[in-house]
Amino acid sequence: MSTSKSPKFAIHSTQPPGASSVLDELTGGAPTAPAAAAPPVRAAPEPGSRTAPPESPAPRVSRDPIRVQVPRDLADRVRGAIAALAYRVPEWASLNVATAAALEQLVSQAEREHNNGEPFPWQPGDHLLPGRRVGH
Repeated sequence: MSTSKSPKFAIHSTQPPGASSVLDELTGGAPTAPAAAAPPVRAAPEPGSRTAPPESPAPRVSRDPIRVQVPRDLADRVRGAIAALAYRVPEWASLNVATAAALEQLVSQAEREHNNGEPFPWQPGDHLLPGRRVGH
C-alpha cells in the first residue's frame, strides 16, 4: 500500500513548456504542458473566389531563465502590482511578462545611452563575471 496520495485532478499551466509562473513559485508546483488544441476548421472557399493566403502563426520566442534577487520590499511591491493589474494591464499579466518588459526598457535605454543604440555584444555560452551576492 502506497503512502502517497495521487492528485484527484491536474491543472495544466498556461505558460509555455519549461516556463514557470508566479503560481508555480507560490505552490512549489512544476509547470506541465497544456493539452494540444486542435487546429481551427476553416470552411472551403467558394469556387472561383479569391481568398487571402492563410495567416502564419506568430513565431515562438525562445526564452531563457534568469534568476535574480531583489530586496524583499520590492518583491512584495511587484507581487502586489501583478495581483492588482494582471487582468487589466497587459504588461502586468504575470511576473515573467512584467520582468521582461522592465528589462527590455532598461536595456534599450542603456543601448541608446552607451552603445549608439546597438545591442551590446554577447556570445552564446559566455558567462557573466561572478559578483558579490545581493544582501551580503
